[in-house]
Amino acid sequence: MIRAVATDIDGTFLRSDRTYDRQLFAQVCAAMYRQGVRFIIASGDQYYFLRSLFPDQADQLAYVAENGVLTVDHNDEIACDRLAAEDVRQVTAYLNTLPGTNYCASGRQYAYVPTNSSAAFKRIIPNFYTRVKTVDDVNNVDDDFIFKFALNVPHDRQAAIAHDINTRFAGIIRATASGYGAVDLIIPGMDKSYGLRRLLTRWHITPDELAVFGDGENDLEMFELAGTSYAMGNAPANVQAAATQVIGTNDDQAVLHQLVKLFE
Repeated sequence: MIRAVATDIDGTFLRSDRTYDRQLFAQVCAAMYRQGVRFIIASGDQYYFLRSLFPDQADQLAYVAENGVLTVDHNDEIACDRLAAEDVRQVTAYLNTLPGTNYCASGRQYAYVPTNSSAAFKRIIPNFYTRVKTVDDVNNVDDDFIFKFALNVPHDRQAAIAHDINTRFAGIIRATASGYGAVDLIIPGMDKSYGLRRLLTRWHITPDELAVFGDGENDLEMFELAGTSYAMGNAPANVQAAATQVIGTNDDQAVLHQLVKLFE
């Protein structure tokens, strides 16, 4: 029996044009709520941005945001971690040496984008973050919580950069690829499964009663946790191989159609 559902957003729930079938989503939500099923948004995106996607249901959802470091249950923050200031300095010093790489630092209040970032990178940031500040130096922001970095790197160097970061900063921060040249740097242990475990414990739900949807390598931990996992048809082969079942693509709205099958 499925008592909770978690879905990734980019490449999974949203179509490529960043939209979704709002009428069908409302229908699915109503069916799930009638059956007492919890709905969780589990994404690398900013919490405030995720809320903005669901104006009619925002307060009824739970969120595992920023790839697991910030977990919110119906407006109640239940988990949030941070990087030490010295670790932030070391990571940013390294990132500033990488040619062709842009990044933003996620904090509790804002996503911080260096002033010298490319114009193209600055244009795509609002697709994932609602509250953004452009700053000269990420290390000087007035925010006690810096807990994640989101990188845009040359696609052909994605694996090499991720490996180098995981070697240099082992135990401090971990690189996980989310596809298409995007690399998230997260606190070790603070992946999506961490936030999901916190929610399941709070609700007295077992992992076997959880179904999850995803398309990227940063979804693999929640695939391992959940009793049922669905990979999108647009996911890489290794992600598809890790799932219980492969369904249609994000552009097919396969998440919503699968939820219709499950709960209606």
